[in-house]
Amino acid sequence: MAARITAARPSLSIVDLGSLLYLGAVWGAAFLFFRIAAPQVGAVWAAEIRLAIGAAVLLAVAGPRTVAAMRGRVVSFMLLGALFAAIPFTLISYATVTLHAGFTSLLAAATPLFTAAIALAFMGHQISVRVAAGLAVGVLAVVVLVGWSPLEPGITTLLAVAAGLGAPASYAVAGNFVRAKLADVPPMELATGMLTTGALVVLPVALLTGLPGTPELDGLLALIAVGTVSTALAWPIFFRVLRRTTPVAASTVTFIVPAFGVVWSAILLAEPVGAGLVAGFGLILLSLMLVLGILPALRLPRLGRPAGERPSVA
Repeated sequence: MAARITAARPSLSIVDLGSLLYLGAVWGAAFLFFRIAAPQVGAVWAAEIRLAIGAAVLLAVAGPRTVAAMRGRVVSFMLLGALFAAIPFTLISYATVTLHAGFTSLLAAATPLFTAAIALAFMGHQISVRVAAGLAVGVLAVVVLVGWSPLEPGITTLLAVAAGLGAPASYAVAGNFVRAKLADVPPMELATGMLTTGALVVLPVALLTGLPGTPELDGLLALIAVGTVSTALAWPIFFRVLRRTTPVAASTVTFIVPAFGVVWSAILLAEPVGAGLVAGFGLILLSLMLVLGILPALRLPRLGRPAGERPSVA
């Protein structure tokens, strides 16, 4: 099922900017919702319920169209569901059982950093000194966040941090996969297929963990909110923005998500916003600005072979 692809614009319209602000708010809130619900029902089940609710809502709207779009490309959609939904949702849910919601949202903002690192390590791209500096600052941000964190050091904390960083790594791989294999699929069908296949991928893993816990009222409301507002209503909007603009423009949502994540968790969960969190947030913003090229004054030479020999990551 082919669709006409709208020409991408490097700049953001008012509608696109409003969409990104909405996404930043509801995706930032997703960490809060997981922080409430995951300890009650289990980390894997929280991810599965989020996916199942989101898929059910979108299937009611675009089910037949999605089936048509998936015809002949079931494997591609399964990979999409695993990389863009099943893996990152589960890892974020697992991380929030141990880590504060605001802390986890900062770790999850590293998607552009992983995108650049993957392009350098596995796709033969070269990077500029600016991007290399951004990656270095991103690593420093993680060190500051973890080292300055009030959490008890230990294997549980390290595994939670690794899970929090694994989610953006999965998003980075998924973003490249979507542009390579499924760029012609309309946003609604793309989101519906992603959430549906993601739910199918997570379900057997959730069953292996046993039955879900019984959520309290706040946990139940959190699951409904994360499945509808942060998932079913959010992903079609993101794919529409990605289709209308450019990957770099769409990825600026990574600036907004951690800000909302920290604010929501501080207001609603009374999580502390200490010096370490502020410093880590500042370093992450700096690293994202370097990697995404939002500091145009820094025109530094590239690392590696001349630009004519292989593609580069700006």
